[in-house]
Order: sequence, then C-alpha cells, then structure tokens
Amino acid sequence: MSISAAISTALTGLQATQAGIDLVSSNVSNAGTVGYTRRELVTAEAVSGGRATGVNIVRAQRVLDTLLQKQVRLENAGAGYTAVKESYHTSLDGMFDAPGATGSLPGLVNSFSTAISALAGDPAAFAKRTQLLAAASDLAASLNSLSDQVQSLRQTAEDSLGVAVVRANSLLQQIAQVATRIGSDPANSSNPGLQDQRDGLIDQLSELIDVQVTPRDNGVITISTTGGLLLFDGRQAAQLGFDGKSPLGARSAYDPDPAKRSVGTITVTNPQGGRADAIATGTIRSGSIAALIEVRDEVLPQAQTQLDALAAGLASAFSDRDVTGAAVAGGFALPVAGILNGNPITVSASRGGLPRTVTFSMAGSEEAARAASASGNGVVGLFLGGTAASIDATIKGALGPNFSGTFDGTSLTIMAAGGDAVTGLSARATVTSATGAVQVPLFTDDSSPYTGSYENGSQLVGLAARIAVNSELRNNAARLVEYTGTTPAGDTARPEHMREAIASRTLSFTGAAGIGGSTSAWTGTVSDFANQLVATQATNALAAKNLDAGQKVVLNALQSRFSEQSGVNIDSEMAQLIQLQTAYGANARVMTAAKDMLDLLMRVGA
Repeated sequence: MSISAAISTALTGLQATQAGIDLVSSNVSNAGTVGYTRRELVTAEAVSGGRATGVNIVRAQRVLDTLLQKQVRLENAGAGYTAVKESYHTSLDGMFDAPGATGSLPGLVNSFSTAISALAGDPAAFAKRTQLLAAASDLAASLNSLSDQVQSLRQTAEDSLGVAVVRANSLLQQIAQVATRIGSDPANSSNPGLQDQRDGLIDQLSELIDVQVTPRDNGVITISTTGGLLLFDGRQAAQLGFDGKSPLGARSAYDPDPAKRSVGTITVTNPQGGRADAIATGTIRSGSIAALIEVRDEVLPQAQTQLDALAAGLASAFSDRDVTGAAVAGGFALPVAGILNGNPITVSASRGGLPRTVTFSMAGSEEAARAASASGNGVVGLFLGGTAASIDATIKGALGPNFSGTFDGTSLTIMAAGGDAVTGLSARATVTSATGAVQVPLFTDDSSPYTGSYENGSQLVGLAARIAVNSELRNNAARLVEYTGTTPAGDTARPEHMREAIASRTLSFTGAAGIGGSTSAWTGTVSDFANQLVATQATNALAAKNLDAGQKVVLNALQSRFSEQSGVNIDSEMAQLIQLQTAYGANARVMTAAKDMLDLLMRVGA
C-alpha cells in the first residue's frame, strides 16, 4: 500500500469514528427524550480494484425490534380500552351504591320496605301513611336521578367520541405530512429523526385505535386497524368523521340504518372518496374509541335497563293481580277480562316429554306484537284482535305444531294433541285504579299505569326516568289502606299485600338487564333484584379495575423491554465512546506516521 493510500484509508477511518462519536453524542443528549430511539452507525468496507481502501459510512440506523414495537402498540390500544371501561364502571358503581348518599339504592329500598312494614303494623296511623308515601317518593326520585345520571354518562361518552375522532384525524394528518417528507427525498427514507417523529405519532394513535403498521419499500408504511380498516395508504390518510347527537335519552340507540340511528357514528372516507360506517363494520376493535362505543351502546344502556327493570318490578309487584286459567278438555282456558296490553300470559307445557314455559305479551296490534317478539325480553307478542288463523299460528310458532289456540272474545284457550300437553295457563292483569281491589298502582309511568306495553315502543325503556308515585295516593293517603268505601281505617289487607309484594312476591325480570352475568330472565323479589343490581355493578367495576391493572402490567413490561433494547443506556454509550476514541487515536497515529514518512522522503529528495 502506498503512503497516500494509507493516508486516504486512515482518513476514512477518522471520518467514520467522528460520525460514530456524533451519534454517541446525540444518543446521550437525548437519553431522556420521549420517543427517541438509540442510533448506531452502519459502515461497510470500501473496496477499489479488488483492494480494501478504507471504510464507507452507509447510514445511521435506529436500534429497533419491529415485532416488539407492534406488540407494544397493540397493548397500548388495550390499555386505552381498559382505562375507559374501568372509569365508567367505577362511576356506575359509585352511583348505584354510594353509602349515605341520596342515590343509594339499597338504603332507599330498605327504607321503603321498612315504611311498608310500619304501615302494616299500624294502618290507621296517619304518620305511617305519610312516611310510606315519602319513602316511595324518595325511591322514585332516586330512580329518576340515576336514570338521568346514566344518560349523562352516555352523553359524556358521545362527546368523548367526538373529541377522540378529532384527535385521531389530527394524528393521521401529521403522520401523512411526515411520510411526505420521508418520501420526497431518497435520503430521508432512512432518516432516524423523521422515523422517530412518525413512530411517536403512531404510538399516540394506537391509544385511540388498534393500529397495525405494514412496512413497504423506501421507508413507506401503511396503517390499518386489526379489523382491516385502512387508515393510511402510504401517501394519504383516511378522513374520520363523527356526527355526534345531543341530548341522548334512554331510547337513543345505534342502528346501521341512518334513518333509525339516534346516536353518532364514525364514518371513514378513504383517499378515493369511498365511505364506510366503522361501527357497522366492526373494524375498530380496541383502543379508547372502541371502549367509548361499547360504553355508550352496551354498558350504559344495560345499566339503564337494570334501573328500568327495577322500576317495572316496583310498579308491577303492587298493581298486578294473578289470573289463573281453568282446565278444559285438551288444555286450559284463560279469561282475558282486565288483562291489558303488555301484560304477560304464561303457558306451561310438555313437548316431546320435556317441560317448557312460554310467555306471551298481550298486544293491541300486529305491529305491537312484532315489537314484543323482537324486544329481546323473552316474550312472544300475541294480538287477540287478529284472525283466528293468525292467533293459532302465533301459538303454534311459539309452542309447536301440536298446539293450537282459539279466542272467543272472552277467553283464550290453548290445547295440545299428539302426546304434547298444556299443563298450566296463567296471566298477570294490571289494576289501574286505587280503589276496588287490594292491589294498588302505587307507582305509575308518569300519570299512566305501567303494563309493559309495546304499543308505542317498549314501555319498559326509560321507565326509571318516568316512574312516579300515583297522584291519587299522594292526594289521598287514606287510599293506602281504604280501597273501598267501607274498608275500615285500620284494615291490614292492602298494607299486608304491599309488604308481601316488596319482600315475597316472585317476579321475572328481563334478561336484558344482565343480572348475575346472565342473558336469561332473572326471577326473584323486588328487594332481591335491587340488591343483585347493586352487586352486579360492584362486580363489573371490580372486574374492570382488575382487567385495567393487569393490562397496565403487561404494557409496562413490554415498554420496559422495548426501552432496554431501543432506549439509550448511558453506561453503554460511554463504553462505546471509549472504543471510538481509541479507534480515532489509532487512525490519527496512522495519519501521523504517514506524514512523517512523507516528510522524510521530501528531506531525502532535497
């Protein structure tokens, strides 16, 4: 090797070590910078004419495990999801069971039960009557308030969705801008600073949406959700939209049909102009946005249903009387006088040797019957004003082809043949007046009786917001005892009925309430249902808290692993700096030696 070649080779070594020292300096100075990824220098042997001529600086690259980075982002989305769920479940638990607070359901139900027992013990006492009305009013007001709070939480979730979508849009636009800078210059395709900036924006987006990144050539990436929704095609970002609604009520619900939808939805417009409903397609599956959708459309509506079911139980327990069918040849006949639209008719049967129970809901029209059947409350709508063929078809459709049903204008008769049998037929009829029967409509739907009707949509929906103490009783407390013109002031019949209704009467509560984690109807007393309601919210809150804590542990562990690999370790950088200093000194000595040799040659020549 010539002296000039040695100088040239040493010079490339000096340049490489200088670049390495620059990288170490950058790593150390950014050791505490969020999102900064440690850099390392990539070099390659310089070869010319088949001989090594030094070292070439290829590029500065980030130390990065893309698989681990992908896991971190997915778990970050999971953490965003569980944090939102934990927050709302904790709020619900506090609302339903706040010890000593006005909205504490267990305390109010207990006070109401105690007031009923006190009246049963001394029916003639005016103070006991007014105390019962006060306790009933407090319970109704609590249900009204809790319903309002649930809908307020839904509105908060709706508004938060709007904010989250705006933020996601902003992040996608910023990602597109950085991507444009990376793609506009080939030298930027591996620029660590721009890549860090882009990844930092993607990391923020991953808390909102479950994103996955697919690398392409020349530093280009695409971003989609785990459900396949394309958010960024490498050049342009999709545009997210949200048409939030206000105010939300108990009947506000999502529907893929825009004409039926009364809450906001997320639309995604791709760069080509195509639009899709991200909620209808289910392509956002994690992150805080997915959690807010679930809270708004599932968690809080179920909490509302629980309150509505409790309100319905309170109304029905006191006002409904049992009607029992009479055995006839081949089946049972049930008189329908007093059975109102929405009242349940229960058929006990044996089909193929197996017992079966079907509950019909009295309907005033075919439309109401269809609404009852589609309600998810486990009932089949029955319109007795239809044709004989339609009534029979409804019975057969619910019970089986060997069953038949007829209606003569006063009685519903259900019979069976072919080895099947009807073993019982009964109904509950709502008493609508405070006089005439021991049953009493103590609670009403505003000023109307509660029957469970489906005539104008399900009467159950939002009942907790409308339940009130019957004005007939508020204006005349004597009706709590004196249900006829001749009932003695100290008569115990109605107070005892009320005590049995709240503490002992078994009712069926809609499975949509999800009490006990089940989707089937829950059977028990009103008091037991109230306690189960509170216990279910407490269980849900604890489960959400534990899930969030576990998710944070997983995320922190992955972030620590990622930081250990891709973050800056000062000790390692100092060790690297010593190696570079040594290499720099060695290359400098080669340069000095070569210079001395040239100087010597110059003196010899002279």
